[in-house]
Amino acid sequence: MPMKENRKIAQRAMHWYVMLHLEPEMIEHYLQQENEQRRQKSLRLLEYFIPFQFLPKAVPDQYAKDVWQQRLEAADVNDLRRTLRNFVFVKSTDREMTRLVNRPWNREGRLRMSFYYTHDGRRITMPAAMMEKFINLCLKGRQRFSFGPAIDNIDDFDTVVIARGTFSDTEAKVLDVQHTAEGISLTLGIPFFSGEKMLTLPGYRLCDLHLPRTVETLLNDHFVDNVEAQLAGILDRRVRRESAAEQEKADVATLNHLFHYSYVRLHDVASQCRFRALMLICAALRADSESRDAMTEEAVSLLGGRTEAAGEHDAYLMAALYVATANADYRTAAKQFLQQHADTAYSLGSIMKPVKRMNKKFFKSIQVKTK
Repeated sequence: MPMKENRKIAQRAMHWYVMLHLEPEMIEHYLQQENEQRRQKSLRLLEYFIPFQFLPKAVPDQYAKDVWQQRLEAADVNDLRRTLRNFVFVKSTDREMTRLVNRPWNREGRLRMSFYYTHDGRRITMPAAMMEKFINLCLKGRQRFSFGPAIDNIDDFDTVVIARGTFSDTEAKVLDVQHTAEGISLTLGIPFFSGEKMLTLPGYRLCDLHLPRTVETLLNDHFVDNVEAQLAGILDRRVRRESAAEQEKADVATLNHLFHYSYVRLHDVASQCRFRALMLICAALRADSESRDAMTEEAVSLLGGRTEAAGEHDAYLMAALYVATANADYRTAAKQFLQQHADTAYSLGSIMKPVKRMNKKFFKSIQVKTK
């Protein structure tokens, strides 16, 4: 393949770029504006992640029985926020990122969003798998860790593999070994940002190399209900085309926020199917064709070739597939199930209300081709 063609392909490839900005709230405002303009032009919304804005300031319940434990956990979460205050992560192409940092609002601003570079001047990106684990770590917001400079002579230390949890199957270096009354305690290190920083994880034991609590245990049907309520509201407003400018802006921000959860997996099969359907709808509303196509393939796989819904989770997947593909067969199958189970399929009913009213104008607005 010619060199020029290789360069073009590289420029079009999507990566998570590690960016810096001194004011998290300000850069989120500008990125929201950028996404609103992109939505008006029916372009794919930028996917970005600002840890300081995403993680709420933790406040312990002073009257709880485990108040001391809550205080420790709150301190960990707030340390995490402070450590990551100036970091912004944007999923995009190299060419698009160059255009983004050269926008007048950034180039002429008092504070600018800038690339985070390696020592030899390369733009730092995060591998997709590592970014997924990093977002999951922020979602959980519990594990204590800190960023420090790269450690010299790291090869002198033993390499271990974390058994399970957020960093399951990730290789880590043993940075420190302490002999305590409870046994040996290890501090592990994982290179981040192309090896420019070291993520340190203290408190591991030889027989316990895993994170104490996975993201999935913090998420349940109540969490999925909340995501559903927000997406159903946005879907309804998009179909009706009645939102004011401020509401549209708020909806775009909510879609970006909710899409962070697309990395989460739930253990319960029915809850997982329902949740993946919601994330497919979210991807479609963001006009993110790459994610939409990948999640469409996943949803079809979860159905296992079934053309009729065997349960509410199947019907939910079919409703989402209609949003993502405009294939009326999926809507028909979901409607038939709802008609037969109207008294019990409450979740499906909330999504099907706007789904039944979708037309060509709606699908055009999210860049889904209709036959």
